[in-house]
Amino acid sequence: MNRNKQFKNLEKNLKEKFINIKENEVVLREEDFKDGKLTRTGYISLKLQSDYIAVNEDVEIKVPKAYIKGFKEQLELMATKELLRIKSDMKDTNIIALILFISGIALLSLPAIFSIFRTTIINEIILIVSWVFTWAAVEKKFFTMHSLKSKRQNILHILISQILTY
Repeated sequence: MNRNKQFKNLEKNLKEKFINIKENEVVLREEDFKDGKLTRTGYISLKLQSDYIAVNEDVEIKVPKAYIKGFKEQLELMATKELLRIKSDMKDTNIIALILFISGIALLSLPAIFSIFRTTIINEIILIVSWVFTWAAVEKKFFTMHSLKSKRQNILHILISQILTY
């Protein structure tokens, strides 16, 4: 039996075995709590599980009954700390992108200002380096910011979720 067929059979068996699992459900276990409070690893598990749930779907967080008291406040505290860090990272990313872009433009304008930089080889090197700075700015602004916005959206998605007990 080839690998693809094995994988398909395994996937089918898992689907049949766990037929009651909902796609928008996140289950926290007893190990995710310590002294009645959500642990950091529990919070990370919650984020990772909810990352696969589309934003237009409601998240259902299942918490053991023994830990429901104060869970929402703990979750909000951890999320607030992370949201503040993300906001700071977004600000830093924008500043770094701006600095890189300005550096690239400044390097690009050097040959127009100073005649020594008009030499062909030096001009080509400056042109390449300025494009590297400019591309780094674009990468920071669009790709890094997208990642940070996605993390922020995931946390906010968790905060508006429905909390159930089991």
